[in-house]
Amino acid sequence: MAKKKKGIFTRLVEGPERSEDYARKTLPSNRWQLGWELFSTNTLKLLKINLLVFLFIFPLFLLLYFRFAMIQSSAMGADFSQNLGIGYPAIPSTALLGVPENITFSANVTFFILLFICSFLFSVGIAGGFYVMRNLVWTEGVFVTADFWQGVKKNYLIALRATLLFVFFFAITVLTIDLCNVQIALKTNLTWLFTIIKILSYVIMVVVIITYLYMLTMGVTYKHTFFGFIQNSFLLAIGFLPINAFFALLGLLPFGLLFTEISSIFFALGLVLIVFMAISIFLLVWTNYSQWVFDQVINDNVKGAKKYRGIYKKTASSEPEEFVYKKKKLFGDKAIKPITDTEIEIATLPESYSRADLLRLEESKKLMMEDSDRYAEEHGKEVSDKEDIDQIMKDFEESEVAPEKPSNKKSKK
Repeated sequence: MAKKKKGIFTRLVEGPERSEDYARKTLPSNRWQLGWELFSTNTLKLLKINLLVFLFIFPLFLLLYFRFAMIQSSAMGADFSQNLGIGYPAIPSTALLGVPENITFSANVTFFILLFICSFLFSVGIAGGFYVMRNLVWTEGVFVTADFWQGVKKNYLIALRATLLFVFFFAITVLTIDLCNVQIALKTNLTWLFTIIKILSYVIMVVVIITYLYMLTMGVTYKHTFFGFIQNSFLLAIGFLPINAFFALLGLLPFGLLFTEISSIFFALGLVLIVFMAISIFLLVWTNYSQWVFDQVINDNVKGAKKYRGIYKKTASSEPEEFVYKKKKLFGDKAIKPITDTEIEIATLPESYSRADLLRLEESKKLMMEDSDRYAEEHGKEVSDKEDIDQIMKDFEESEVAPEKPSNKKSKK
């Protein structure tokens, strides 16, 4: 039975929103628009993601406070500049001897040991958070809690190994900088050398951070070996280093309120943002940006990978996007054999047919399909004319929903 056309009133009420082509056109056309739309229309989901992730990385903030308290307590007990009660120090300031730098180095050693242990808990929030955000950026239906635990189930081991590796290299760079600060404070003859090492350590630190972030987004997007994730993430970190640093800093802007010394109000506002929204903002910015990078350099080389997920992107082809979409919807990427070809004809059933006639019909259909597949292999991804595709698409939309099966009974003349 042919599909029944809708009345004019129904079409006016429903509008074009029921059209799949229209739905695709309503998507953002670039990543900037997608990021803003997700941020402005998914506030509740971002809040839920932030709270779930914060629940598992909260020990990190306790460790940071513990490190700060350790440095403060050690500094209060050190003889930086004690006096005899008459306004003059008993000894010159020992700050020149690298005491503050040694205190910082000692506190950082303890901090990284505890951070390494807590990585097993942090990885839960990281795996779930990046997985949910990936689905959100792809504009898929998202159920935050269910998708979060699904992401933990699928990606926890990848996130854990990436986090442990990151903590190891990050600790090396930070402790190297601390040791260089100690030597520079002591004013040795090799101050210039330690200054160079310190600068290089900062550069390595940035590369390590960006590589780690790429490993997390690649881990929830592709299937690969862990070494493959390391290699590809490192190449992306180096190849897009300036723009990587820009978007990483853009995502971290809400955290900057914690380091402002203007007023305690800004510090309190920073804490509120971290608890309710700042983590989600960073996940959104980096996931959205990394998907753009993957579209540029990876998805064309990965079998089955889809480009421009979440956005409406016009193809580079001279054909209109609507035509390309209809063609793929009907035929996929196969070349279509012209209908003028008469090498193989499908058998027809007489008014009174037998089982032998049915078998002959099935055999002719099988031969025609084999011939069509052979044509597709020989002609690659050639396509029919636009007019042919439009006509076929029109016939397809007006065709029967479920063709009736031929009766096995012989019909009477």
